[in-house]
Amino acid sequence: MNILYVNPARLSSGLDAIIKGPPLSLISIAAMVPEHDAKLFDFKVHKYNEKRFRSLLNDSDIVALTSMTPQISHAFEIAQMAKDHGCTTIIGGYQPTLVPEFVAKHSAIDYAVRGEGEHTFRELVEYLDGNRAKTTLNDIDGVSYKNKEGQVIHNKDRRLEPNLDNFPMPRRDLLDDKKYIYLGARVAQLETSRGCPHNCKFCCIIKMWRNSDRRVTYRTKSTKRIMQEIYDIDWKNDFIFFCEDNFTIKIKRTKQILETMIRSGVPNKMYFSCQSRADTLYRNPELIDLMHKAGMRQVFLGIESVHQQSLDAMNKQNTTPDMVRKVVSLLQDRGISIFGGVIIGFPGETKTMVRQNIQFARSLNMTCVQFTPITAFPGTDFYNEMSKKNMITSHNYKHYDLFHPMMRTEQLSNIEMYRLVAEAYSAYYMSKGWLRMLLKRYINPFGKFNWMGKNIPQFAKTVIVSGLDMLHSMGMTKSVISDELKEFMEQGKVVKSLITEKSKNLDKVIEPLALVKKLPKPVKTTN
Repeated sequence: MNILYVNPARLSSGLDAIIKGPPLSLISIAAMVPEHDAKLFDFKVHKYNEKRFRSLLNDSDIVALTSMTPQISHAFEIAQMAKDHGCTTIIGGYQPTLVPEFVAKHSAIDYAVRGEGEHTFRELVEYLDGNRAKTTLNDIDGVSYKNKEGQVIHNKDRRLEPNLDNFPMPRRDLLDDKKYIYLGARVAQLETSRGCPHNCKFCCIIKMWRNSDRRVTYRTKSTKRIMQEIYDIDWKNDFIFFCEDNFTIKIKRTKQILETMIRSGVPNKMYFSCQSRADTLYRNPELIDLMHKAGMRQVFLGIESVHQQSLDAMNKQNTTPDMVRKVVSLLQDRGISIFGGVIIGFPGETKTMVRQNIQFARSLNMTCVQFTPITAFPGTDFYNEMSKKNMITSHNYKHYDLFHPMMRTEQLSNIEMYRLVAEAYSAYYMSKGWLRMLLKRYINPFGKFNWMGKNIPQFAKTVIVSGLDMLHSMGMTKSVISDELKEFMEQGKVVKSLITEKSKNLDKVIEPLALVKKLPKPVKTTN
């Protein structure tokens, strides 16, 4: 059979213009059925022509889609086009897992795959391809579908594969690597683990990767398998991004991977990027040295908030603003670029508190920051809690894109939250201070960030030009910055009361005055 794998478009908002990663989920399930012809169409990077796309549908027997929450509307549109051409439609990913009833009942969806999709997809394709094993549809775990009466049937949950090494290598031959750009660099993705050992109520990861009889499930690949995947990637890419939620969950394992990478000589040929936590790196500073030696040049850190009460509520009670500042400094001192994440409007935070978060992020001088309004994804405990409190303001999944607010809090309306998101992006990026910092770092051929040299033109095009154009198109200008935030920006203030007793007692405490240090007054510019 001919199978067309489709990654639907995401809404163009926030930092979508500068982050385009390959659809690892699709090339992973494609590897499960190598005997069938495969093509991939990625709406994020491929130029769409309706006539040509319909020609692809004409040549396909099955259309397999993946969908995160904000992609679902476009996924339904594609599925309807596929049905018009007589294709069988299969959809998997986060949205079908979080709200399977909503997805499976759509008239254009034949089968929705919940949770881990590899084994379910293979069995489903075998069932559709003559069913030589003589199985019934009810025998396929992890599938939701409509019966003849139009009722949605949910087969029992699929048990997770206990050994991730058993999965075949992803079908990287389906990708056009040149089109996937992350912060100005060509990027490939590699998954070394699935799941998370933590149990944060607002997180959808634990809903995606879990066995139904266990609340938390975390599995890892062997170091040998990880190295095999590194060598399987086209080294014409600039970066390999370890795309799991937290690469440094298990310290001993992380060290083993990094040390193996160092011994292999891979850092001389390829750079790496990952996601981590500030508290982990603070308590294990030797990891930072190993990461640098292993070629790690970009790290995503969840900065989230400068307010300890919020960090505690996020299950980050082991993190303090002091730790964050120290870890950011340690990473940047080694020439490691930081992509930070800051939450706008966490429950309990007022406008003033949010603006303090924005100024805290500015004071860290990170390469990029994503400011995301607090979002309750459907199917999570946090969504259920907010729904009971009548805090959900939008049921349109297009607004669940980590840019447009879909809820309110007792302190902030959804409109106020949106204005704060706009204020945050404008304050961070619409200033010569940010551009000056980037130029100082990356143009110096003898500096710590000289690894960026050959990517500077692409960085300027995708991050600076395209990113700023997108923000301008969404009404982001310095005119939306409030007088209160301007005062914070001019004085570089972070309120002294934010320095908690907890942070004062750290073994390696940072001088508290660093938090209230005045920054140079920004140069006045015209809009």
